[in-house]
Amino acid sequence: MQLRVCRFSDGFALRHRHHRPLFPPPSPAPPHLDRLQAGTRVIVQRLQARQELNGQAGRVQKFLDDKGRYEVRLEVEPAKLISVQPHNLLQMVDNAALLNHDPPIAGTIVNSRVEDDGTAQFALQTHGAQEMTWVTCDKLRLPKGTLVKITGLRAKPALNGSWATIESWDDAAGRYVVARSATEKIKLRPVNVTIMQ
Repeated sequence: MQLRVCRFSDGFALRHRHHRPLFPPPSPAPPHLDRLQAGTRVIVQRLQARQELNGQAGRVQKFLDDKGRYEVRLEVEPAKLISVQPHNLLQMVDNAALLNHDPPIAGTIVNSRVEDDGTAQFALQTHGAQEMTWVTCDKLRLPKGTLVKITGLRAKPALNGSWATIESWDDAAGRYVVARSATEKIKLRPVNVTIMQ
């Protein structure tokens, strides 16, 4: 390796002809798999104080740890930033597939509601169609990257109410493979996940 000498007022120093950092840059922090990622499209819903914002679409910018809220940039003009509690956001899941439908259809989840019995339903707007189909989460095949809440587990009830991100679908087991962290993955039946915040 070639070296050259650089003279300074207080002596001499050696340096490489091609400067390289002594230490590699730090690795980026792993994503939080129990929260919505930056860039996720969402729908604002069930706001009481600012009801005019309900139904507005936006994108998550970041999670504000000190407030327990998401910062969301709305897609209205002019675009504005708002701070929203998690339960006031619905994830707009693209390429969600409706199961047991011939021919198979896929679409985007654009709305949600809770029935009188407490059952959460989601509106699937299929590609190229104006009408929406209301279904429960277990009737959908959710794609990789969807944030889901664990619910109804009997073997591990402590996990109920926690969040994880779908990694894949295990066709042989009939279960989602979800990650709660970079080191913890579990398999869940469709009936044990929901996207309702």
